[in-house]
Amino acid sequence: MSSSTTTPLLTRAETSGYTETSTHADVMAYVQGLAALGDKRLHITDFGSSPEGRQLPLLVLSAQGHHTPEAAQASGLPVVLIICGIHAGEVEGKEGVLMLVRNLLRGDHGDELLARTVLVVVPLFNPDGNDRMSADHRPLDIAHLRGQDGPALVGTRTNAAGVNLNRDYMRQQAPEMRLLQQRVCQPWNPHLTLDCHATNGSIHRFALTYDIPHTEHTGRAEPVAYMRDRMMPAVQAAVKRTEGLDTFWYGNFVRDEGGQGQGWITYTHHPRFGCNYRGLTNRLDVLLEAYSYISYQERVEVTYAVLREALVYAAANGQEIVDLLAACAEPPEQVAIRYALEAVPDTTVEVLTREPYTLTGAPISVQVPHYAHFVPTATVQRPWAYAMPQAVADWLQGHGLQTAPVAAGTVLEVEVPVMQQPVAEPGPAILEAQASTHWQATHQRTQRALPEGWCVVPTGQRYGAIAVVACEAESDDGVVANGIVAEPVAGEELPVWRVLLAV
Repeated sequence: MSSSTTTPLLTRAETSGYTETSTHADVMAYVQGLAALGDKRLHITDFGSSPEGRQLPLLVLSAQGHHTPEAAQASGLPVVLIICGIHAGEVEGKEGVLMLVRNLLRGDHGDELLARTVLVVVPLFNPDGNDRMSADHRPLDIAHLRGQDGPALVGTRTNAAGVNLNRDYMRQQAPEMRLLQQRVCQPWNPHLTLDCHATNGSIHRFALTYDIPHTEHTGRAEPVAYMRDRMMPAVQAAVKRTEGLDTFWYGNFVRDEGGQGQGWITYTHHPRFGCNYRGLTNRLDVLLEAYSYISYQERVEVTYAVLREALVYAAANGQEIVDLLAACAEPPEQVAIRYALEAVPDTTVEVLTREPYTLTGAPISVQVPHYAHFVPTATVQRPWAYAMPQAVADWLQGHGLQTAPVAAGTVLEVEVPVMQQPVAEPGPAILEAQASTHWQATHQRTQRALPEGWCVVPTGQRYGAIAVVACEAESDDGVVANGIVAEPVAGEELPVWRVLLAV
């Protein structure tokens, strides 16, 4: 991944022979080493500090010096955001992206990538979890299909307060998440986000698996189709051609997820997961999951390769990506708020695995159904807006939504939800909740004056799909599921109304 006749700047992974991973101090020292290169294409800043006071570094790379969100958006180039270390024990993204930044500046991959994209890098999103290193975190346990093959000491899955940041995109409970959204994702509005993880689970022979948003019928469908049909097949082929590595769609065998029968199954649709959340913003997003059972070095190398090839694709197809997303600025008119997961119709996929079903088994492949087809089970016509108390509006503003200037007392044509009963479905383990719960509700159309202290949030804006999922009474990841409003009472109104007509 690197070649130089001068003394190279090295990560902790490299200097330790891939037996250790970087602390936050190591990352900051490495970033200072990058700064010492004096390369004007690199701008180093931060997006705040963690709850325990650790700086959250942000690196911006651009050949033309487009080092602010305003300059990047005005350039017409695709903005690519790489996020690493949200689950701090999954360390390969952190190491790989630091190497990639160094090698891009050194010219190892030519000059075109930084000339034809603007690259924004969060090398360590969860530094407090990262520095809680212990041998008790992610130890390899093949018998129970969990853990990873080194390094011995890694950080935690959660942040210092025990919050899983990759289940916090809707609630935004953690200060780090609010900083990421308000100081990185919203101002930079990246065309493509690459989110680096590692995964254990089923026995297979893919060095890395990947996925795209499952919220295809909530945000705009066009970006999801583009990634599924064009971008990711091209990236997959490039990694195979350049590195000889097999990659595939994220999943596990159905039997390893507690199901019956044959199949390769992905995870749930809820936008509390980052990839699904970013699908609601009508942009491109790819979840990268290096395979935990290959070596630490191999995980870094495959993550590096996929990041590089995704960047190559964005550089080569930048105008196409920019034009596609410019045409998807507003959410769809029909918005799905719940889904069922089914097999992709009339198709099977080839999964590379082993027989017997162990890491040392002989290589085989199997053809199985692919459970990656998300079918809406509840869809609503997107209203003009929602009316709500100030506290709910403040939460939505944290998601980048804007309020409309509607005065208290203004008479609105509304539909008021009346809560009927909760419906609980078994929660898959990855949801990290005992159940996926939504409420059944009826809606009463009427005219009401906007109460004092209430706000109106229109849906015809960039993050309008987030408003719909958040505000619909029957959503399974909205204000009720995330505890933004008081627990409903059957027969009573939910204090979030659909506003049907513009005022």
